[in-house]
Amino acid sequence: GGMQRAWLREFNALGLQLRPQAAKLVTEFLSLYEDPTQMAETLVEYTKNYLRSRQGRVEAFIDADTIRSVLECMQQVSAAGSAGSTQEAARQGIEAMDLGDGIQIYDVTSEVAPFDYRTTTKEWAPALEPSTLFPGPDVKAKIYASRYHLLLQRTLLEGKYVIDEEASATGILPGQLILTKVESLQGNPGPKTTFGLLARVQSEGKRQWTIEDLHKVYPVELEVQESDHLMTDGSFVLAEGRLEGGKFLIKNLDLPGAVPRNMTLVKDLIPRQTFGGTLTDAQLKILEESEPGNPDGFYVVLSEVHLDSGRVLEKLTDLFQGYEESLPPTAYVFMGSFCSSPFVTTAEGIRSYRDGFERLKFMLRGLSNHIQSGTRFVFVPGPNDPGAQMLPHVALPEYLTSDLAKDVPNVVMGTNPCRLRHFSRELVFFRHDVLRLLRRHEVVPLREPDGGPASAAHARTEMVRFLLDQAHLVPLPLEQSNILWAYDHTLRLYPLPHAVFIGGVTQPFDTSYAECKFCSVGPFSREAEFYAFHPVKDLMESAACQTVQGEAAAERGTRTWRLR
Repeated sequence: GGMQRAWLREFNALGLQLRPQAAKLVTEFLSLYEDPTQMAETLVEYTKNYLRSRQGRVEAFIDADTIRSVLECMQQVSAAGSAGSTQEAARQGIEAMDLGDGIQIYDVTSEVAPFDYRTTTKEWAPALEPSTLFPGPDVKAKIYASRYHLLLQRTLLEGKYVIDEEASATGILPGQLILTKVESLQGNPGPKTTFGLLARVQSEGKRQWTIEDLHKVYPVELEVQESDHLMTDGSFVLAEGRLEGGKFLIKNLDLPGAVPRNMTLVKDLIPRQTFGGTLTDAQLKILEESEPGNPDGFYVVLSEVHLDSGRVLEKLTDLFQGYEESLPPTAYVFMGSFCSSPFVTTAEGIRSYRDGFERLKFMLRGLSNHIQSGTRFVFVPGPNDPGAQMLPHVALPEYLTSDLAKDVPNVVMGTNPCRLRHFSRELVFFRHDVLRLLRRHEVVPLREPDGGPASAAHARTEMVRFLLDQAHLVPLPLEQSNILWAYDHTLRLYPLPHAVFIGGVTQPFDTSYAECKFCSVGPFSREAEFYAFHPVKDLMESAACQTVQGEAAAERGTRTWRLR
């Protein structure tokens, strides 16, 4: 009796109340130990860890189910030896609960919470307003304000630029540059570098450029005629120039540069949960520490997988067979469109769309090695697929995909964009022809650094740089981008993920910028091209299916695709 009360006081002292059944379980468990008081302290600690890892907070009342889960976890690892190592292993076991095989796939419409940058405290905090499909008109202004704060504070991270009011208060170091806010240009003569949104507006019957921040807008005259960097209407820029007669004359334009992910996490202290999900920092650390022991996971990424095309289905058979007989991937990510012409809501249109998934279902069911390995099949909708063509695009419904997710294990109907965490590595998949649209909105013509016309290779590099510098998947004027205003945060790329895949109709290519892998996944329907990405090894491979006949096929088995 007395000892039991002493053990329960350990819980009470920390504000944890045990329900009667929970208290009974605790007493039975502790009576098995030589030093029950020390074990009671340990148990209290693990119970708190468990609650934090499951709910993000500690509940005051502890029920029997919670205690049972904690005890099960502790007993599983008690074989680890001494009390010290048991306690450490138990702590890790509790933290690792719910981590499964280390892969998390997020629905961006419900599992990616918005965070705001608070300028007064210089910290990131969960947004006060939840996202809604029908937000008020102020949300549109908030999109630009949020992007402005994100990019401005990222620009100031490295210490190269200092805001003018801070510079006048504390002075500047050698090599630092002063950044004048657009609202501070008035009455501030001479050449200035400013930061703001460059946009084309209709004014007095003609279109003209303006630069603006949260409190002021000025018409702009572009003295700069061309650039070796891509910049578009609706992008945030660093502009050098001077204010004359109420107009800002720009002689040089540049973009606020992307910052490598590690620097962002160290200097900006932005919560890792901005990427999606509710894993705690402790759980994310466990995932990171588990990576060296799990180096082999990889993803096969395809775009424009037309399930109404016999040729595409034939190539998919080759692809699946190759991996079925060697090593099945962690997941396939299929980006739409899943039909070669736009979906129509007639009985015939629905039947034909479902038929494609019915054929795919038949193929997937035959992949016993894949199913045994737990391979996931992730589907990201494209422009011809059902649903409103807004961003983010919701997941495809079960009915139209012929109940594929019910009938085949590990099928995930994802949103567009789709965010995926492989242990601690963050991957973004997006089906959009944004790369084809960017150059239609150029501020000034793109040129090579030596002034000649931009080559295809330079244009590609600049498009990637532009998206990552703007930290957004569709950094175009809102009128051109079909973004659901309250979900703009789901298209942001900050901190930079480890890899970004954009599926589209443009040529496939891959590159790296600011320590982020970028891949334009060409249409599988054209040349049966795809990419394989190994996140832990940080290795990107382009590949294509090809029909191999005769002796060559016999020599290579039936693996009829090749890595390039």
